[in-house]
Amino acid sequence: MAQESGLRIGSFAGAPIIVEPAFLLLAAYVAVMDVMRGGAEALPGALVFVGVIFAAVLIHEFGHAAMAAALRIPSKRIVVTFFGGYVQFERPPQRRWHEIAVSAAGPGANLLTWAVLLAAAPTLANMISPTPLGIGFMSALQSLALISLLLGAFNLLPGFPLDGGHIVRAGLSYIMSRRAARIATAISGLAIAVLLVIAAVRFQLLWTALIALLLGLAAWAELNAARTNDQGAAAD
Repeated sequence: MAQESGLRIGSFAGAPIIVEPAFLLLAAYVAVMDVMRGGAEALPGALVFVGVIFAAVLIHEFGHAAMAAALRIPSKRIVVTFFGGYVQFERPPQRRWHEIAVSAAGPGANLLTWAVLLAAAPTLANMISPTPLGIGFMSALQSLALISLLLGAFNLLPGFPLDGGHIVRAGLSYIMSRRAARIATAISGLAIAVLLVIAAVRFQLLWTALIALLLGLAAWAELNAARTNDQGAAAD
C-alpha cells in the first residue's frame, strides 16, 4: 500500500484524514503576519486562529464526504493543505444531481456551522464565565462562525474550481452540452480569479493573491481541457 503524503489524524466516512506538510505554510503565514502587527504576545492568538481555520476547512470537507457517502460514492482520502482542502473520491459522481448535492454539501456544512454558532452565541455567553480563558473561547467560536460564513459563501461563487462552479456546471449540463457548461464555468472562474487579484493588490493581501493564482490556473486548465475535448469531438 502506498504511503500517504502527510500526517494522518483520523478518518471520516471511511476515508483517512491527511494533513499535508504544506499546511504549515498557512500556519506560518498567519503567525508571522500577526506577530509583525502585534508583537510576540500575538502569537497565541495567531495559533488559535490557525486552529479555527483548520476546523472550518475540516467541517467543509466533512460535508462533501458525508454527502458522498450518503449517495454511495466512496471517498479515498480527505486532505487539508495550504490552500484549504479537498476530498479525493474513488470515482466522481455519475449523475448530475449527485454532483450538485456533493458540491453543495461542503459550503452547506460551513453555513450551517455559522447559523448554529450565531444562534447559540447568547446562550454560550451567559454560560461561560468572563475569565481570560472563557473570553478566549468565545472569541475562537466567533472566529469560527465568521470563517465558516466566509468559506461557505466564497465557495458558492459560480466559477470553476469552486464548489459553486461545480454546481453551476452540473446544472447547465441539463440545458446544454457538458463541454459548453465546462467552458462557461471555467471562464467564470477566470473572472473570479482576476477580481481576487485586483482585491489582493488593492488591500495588499498576499495569501489572497496566491489563492487567486491557484484558482486561475485551475480554471485555465479546465478551459483548455474543455476546448481540447471540443476539438477532438469535432474531428471524430
